[in-house]
Amino acid sequence: MKKFEKVFYNLLTKEANFFMRDYYSNFHKENKWLGVLDLGEVILGVIVTSDSEEDINYREAKEYLAGAFDKPHILNSVVLVSGEYINNSPNKNKLIFSLKDRKILYCSETSKILIPIIEYMVKIDTSSKENLIKYKLTYSLILINILIYIISAIKSKNFIDIDIITLIELGAKVNLLINEGQIFRFITSAFLHGGIIHIIFNMMALKIIGVQVEQVYGRKKYAVIYFASAIGSSALSYILSPQSISVGASGAVFGLLGAMFMFGYKNRKNIGKEYMINIIQVIILNIAIGLTVPNIDNFGHIGGLIVGSLIAAVLFKRI
Repeated sequence: MKKFEKVFYNLLTKEANFFMRDYYSNFHKENKWLGVLDLGEVILGVIVTSDSEEDINYREAKEYLAGAFDKPHILNSVVLVSGEYINNSPNKNKLIFSLKDRKILYCSETSKILIPIIEYMVKIDTSSKENLIKYKLTYSLILINILIYIISAIKSKNFIDIDIITLIELGAKVNLLINEGQIFRFITSAFLHGGIIHIIFNMMALKIIGVQVEQVYGRKKYAVIYFASAIGSSALSYILSPQSISVGASGAVFGLLGAMFMFGYKNRKNIGKEYMINIIQVIILNIAIGLTVPNIDNFGHIGGLIVGSLIAAVLFKRI
């Protein structure tokens, strides 16, 4: 209920020009919030309440309005219910909303002004849940990266920067250790990050490009592209940058960029050249940043880009 109340009152002030007032509740022994809109000749008030406390909350809010304003007032209650609504409250100005079914069960004439706000809240909530399901792999990869970063931060005893020893112990790309048979480092290095800024930028990029790849290629092909690009990134770094100790998801993200480049190329007649130009600009910009900023494994980026592009071009001729 607290979350609903917070979002509802926020939208009430931003979208419907209400302002907020707080009053002390003798029943709850704390301050409660009340949305207020001055309509000129009358004051319109809105409270959010559970069905079990509807009567007392309505009575206290109404007493506050009567004492705070020298105008007639109408008080509307947004009543939140988890099951069946069984309250026989004398208050007729109400909107009854089912938290379980996420829908309006009843709305009085005076409360209809609140319907667009409630419907917008439901739409936002539904859209967020649908995106989590629709782009499950992208959000799962982000979650895994974050969890591994938390583990590395705890082990390193530093949340901002992870020390090199910790990164090596957890699976960074180190040629000497790979030569000793630890080939798992080709993939584990892609889930490690050297610091908070490093993981934030990589996860933001993964969120943006990942949902596109998941939508275009589908979850299974997306997984192949991502993990193959991660391995390809480590492989080229292993060959051309043997002294470097490398970590990060950026090689895999570059592979996703390569996959979207191939998608744009194959469908250039339908989506136009602007899309291709945008992808190329993003790739060039990120490579340029890698060439000018120290401690970035550019060969890893290029390796991921090449593998991602090749996988998309050779294996997925039809999308």
